[in-house]
Amino acid sequence: MNKYKCTFLLGLEESLEYRVNFALSLISTFFPIVIQTFLWTRIYNSPDAVIDNGYTYPQIILYSLLAGMVSKLVSTGFEYEVNLDIKEGGLNKYLIRPVSYLRYRLSAFLGKKVPAAGILCAAIAAAIIVAVTALSMSLTLSRVVLFAAALCLALLLNFIIFYCISMAGFWLTEIEKLYGTISIVLVVLSGGVFPLDIFGSLAARISVILPFSYTTQFPVNIVNGKLSMTEILTGMLVQAAWITALFILARILWNKGIRRYISAGG
Repeated sequence: MNKYKCTFLLGLEESLEYRVNFALSLISTFFPIVIQTFLWTRIYNSPDAVIDNGYTYPQIILYSLLAGMVSKLVSTGFEYEVNLDIKEGGLNKYLIRPVSYLRYRLSAFLGKKVPAAGILCAAIAAAIIVAVTALSMSLTLSRVVLFAAALCLALLLNFIIFYCISMAGFWLTEIEKLYGTISIVLVVLSGGVFPLDIFGSLAARISVILPFSYTTQFPVNIVNGKLSMTEILTGMLVQAAWITALFILARILWNKGIRRYISAGG
């Protein structure tokens, strides 16, 4: 495990290398949150209002505060690096060494997340405190613990989703533009912009089946009281099931894709 520990530390160092870019990326996270807060405040008109989506005003405000930060926390970016490795022959150095490419990418991904995670987790804690004090929301310690556990599973789930997507580089030559489109679509499907419940019961039922809402909407709804304890535990089991299934899929795609790989460059 020492090689993966070193990869983790290298990912941590890389995330801190470009401090201005790191700071700006975090600052940009909060602009959509501010806009949505004003938007929902205008729509509800009253703190006691409940509109057709089933969210009370405190619930939707807490959702807006947390969804943007959770979406940023679980976001990826390594898929572009995977594409370059496949396209330019960078995989060569991993194939000739006793290193699992999946574990290498996971270690680097987690290492890069540590600095942002510290700041965003502090911001999430502040948002929860504001919701409890200023918005008079009730919150138990058990929900906070379950939220933290679901957030860890969400981080792992989003990683393996994008790892599977990045395996398309074995079959498609130019895929970088597609990654940007997929990222935007998945942010919406995860509930990172609006809760999927507002799109109707059909969208809500579909979101329960697909893995995407379990990366953002599900963890947030644990805290804002939209889910019962039974629904929370069931959702976490679904998270674990999707992670397991997608890890198996990732192995299958890797084994099939590596047969098509042309070792050029690198």
